[in-house]
Amino acid sequence: MDEQCLADDTSGAAGGVVLVLDYPGRRAEAPVSSLGLESHGYTVHYLLKPPFPRLLTAASYAEGLLDGHGSSGGRVLAVLAYCMAAPIAQEVAASIRAAGGAPVPLVLFDGEPATARAIEEQYVLASEKLGELLGLTGEERTPPPAFDAALIRDEPEEALRRGHEGLLELGERAAAHGEAAVARAEAKAVADFYRDWLGHLIAAHNACWSHWGGPAVQIVSRDHSCAPDWPGATATRTVRVAASRNDLLVHPDVLSTVLSTLRKGSGHAI
Repeated sequence: MDEQCLADDTSGAAGGVVLVLDYPGRRAEAPVSSLGLESHGYTVHYLLKPPFPRLLTAASYAEGLLDGHGSSGGRVLAVLAYCMAAPIAQEVAASIRAAGGAPVPLVLFDGEPATARAIEEQYVLASEKLGELLGLTGEERTPPPAFDAALIRDEPEEALRRGHEGLLELGERAAAHGEAAVARAEAKAVADFYRDWLGHLIAAHNACWSHWGGPAVQIVSRDHSCAPDWPGATATRTVRVAASRNDLLVHPDVLSTVLSTLRKGSGHAI
């Protein structure tokens, strides 16, 4: 671990609420739930779960999560976020501060912004997976253009609509070669799933990086690029762990750093 890392403070009683933003789904990377914070006496609320908000800015998406899945009456000690959920988690932390209490730490695991390029890459990946499922080959798997930086910023609803319809278009291409009803049904199921995921990324992209009055703790894998000063934070601590991205959240140094951060926090009831 870097010299910047927090000391492993094992003193103090556990208890209180931890809010987590980690988009669910199959992936090679270990999830935030791998930390097992519940076994250390914390109540953990995983805010990213269906039904997902259909809101396309980080601030509005965060409010939708808190309205739909947030904690009530618990003492929130920190907000934790994985990867591109970081900008939305920052707005969750800002909402907690706006409620009138003490600021809480924002703990990020390989945290990063959601760029237009990353959203386009996820759209293409979805098309590849759907094309394989439908038996499409070559150019048939290439989706219609849907995302660019200006559209995502200025007309996010239109960008998401184009992305959803682009995936449905692959179903129409497959329908021309076989069982139309099956192809369309499979395309719709995949397109609807990715509409939520792409909408989440668009919201994260449309972030204003609100100041929430608290620190950021960046916990990063060995090859991850990270900001020296997280935007909106009062201070930034970086903990670089000798682990791959896939194994970051099962590395013992990560758990010790998170526990130390939680034990130092005063918390705020929402």
